[in-house]
This record gives sequence, C-alpha cells and structure tokens, in this order.
Amino acid sequence: MWEFDGNISSTCNKCRETHVIPVSDFNIECTGGDYSENGMGQQNNYDSLYEFNCSNCNAEIELNFDATEYPLDVLSYVIDNTKGASCSNEPFITYLPEYEEIYILPEPKIIVPDNRIITDLNLINANIPALIKFLSENPDHLHKIDPREFEEIIAEIFRSKGFEVELTKSTRDGGKDIIAIERNDLGFGTKYFIECKRYSPTNKVGVELIRALHGVKNIRNGPNKVILATTSTFTRGAIDFATNQAPSEWDISLKDYDDILKWIRSY
Repeated sequence: MWEFDGNISSTCNKCRETHVIPVSDFNIECTGGDYSENGMGQQNNYDSLYEFNCSNCNAEIELNFDATEYPLDVLSYVIDNTKGASCSNEPFITYLPEYEEIYILPEPKIIVPDNRIITDLNLINANIPALIKFLSENPDHLHKIDPREFEEIIAEIFRSKGFEVELTKSTRDGGKDIIAIERNDLGFGTKYFIECKRYSPTNKVGVELIRALHGVKNIRNGPNKVILATTSTFTRGAIDFATNQAPSEWDISLKDYDDILKWIRSY
C-alpha cells in the first residue's frame, strides 16, 4: 500500500516568486485503469492538480501532474503538465507499513444514523440522504468526504428536486459527472451537465477548467446549461469568464462552498 507524497517547489513564470505546496493538498483522482499488453498486470493513471494564484503577482498557476502506476505499487513515470510556473520536482510515492493496509481504516466520515458514525464505505454510499443530513449539521466535514461521494450528494440533491439524474462513471468524462434533466408541464426538457470538484478550501477552481466545461455545450446532444459545483471557490479569472466572456449569462453557473451548503440545508 502506498500514497503520493512530497512537497512541490514551483517558480512563478511571471515574477519568479517561489511557492512550496505539499502533495497532500493536491486533488488526486484515478482517471482510469486497464490491463497492460505487456503482461505485467494492472495499469492505473492518476491526475494530480492544485490551482492557486501567485502570492506576489496574483498570476494564475496550475500545478498538474499525470502519473502512471505500472505494475501495481510501482510509479513508472510522472508527466509535468504545470501551467504558469516551473517545478523543480514532482510527486513520488511513499510505501506504508504492511500492517497499516490491514488495520488502518479511512478517517471516520460521514453519516450519523441513530447518533452513530458509520465508517463502512458500503453503508455510506448506500445512505447518501443520511450523509447530507449529517453535513447540514457538520459542514466542516464537507472537505473530508471523497470526490465520488461529493458527486453522489449533488446527484441526490438534484433528484430530490424532481430532476431525472444520471451519475456517470468515475473517470474523465468531458465535463459531466452528472447529467440532470428537468421537464416542465408542457413537455419541454432542459438538460444540465454538472461537473463536481471536491477541492480543499485553498485550491481554487481556475479559468482553464471553466473554459473546458463551457466547451462541452457545443458537442452533439450537449446540454442547455453547464454547472460547476465545488467545495472550494473560484479564481477571479474563472468568475470573469463565466460572467463576462461566455456568450450568454445562461450558459454556465459557478457554485462554490457557500452555495453547496445552501443546497444541502434545503434538501
């Protein structure tokens, strides 16, 4: 068993200011896996992302690394896709003691039926309504759930409001973690693509992600509207694009931590 580790040192391309970001603060997602043709078993791909503004000149910086685990438990290579800065190092993996794999459970998170906290993941995933109730009373735990649970929460909230909801597979999916359709009494429907980002409070959603999400509106059978929901906030560039640069104010909506709490409490 292993985990990503290290501190990433980056230098702003604009003003040369240096920033050191712990890898533990990155949003890390497994973006796919398959059996390699080389006969060495499973291959997993990971995307590590941390977006922020330079503390000196406020330039937008995106620390982004693609990593491949192949064979299992071996980090075969890492590709640096950073924008706005130059990195002097990259994430690595730290192997955990063998006994931890057997005995250490994830941090208790989510769910309080009958005043008990349940840590069994199957029970958690099967009881999203109870999780939403728990988060409405304990909002600090919103940053402790995993990204898939956040997607399930948003899907359940939309379902409870009368939407037809489809939760897509947990991989890169072109800006649609959730497809939600709202139908009115006249028989017309409105399709929404919802992208969910369970980020830490300091990891703001940048403009590049907003541009990419907005681009899915033009695909075949695309949505009438796109929404980005995050447990964090948005950079000024992201807000400016959604507010002033998108062709229509109806095209895209940005929903941050405060908005998500309102949704949870109105559930």
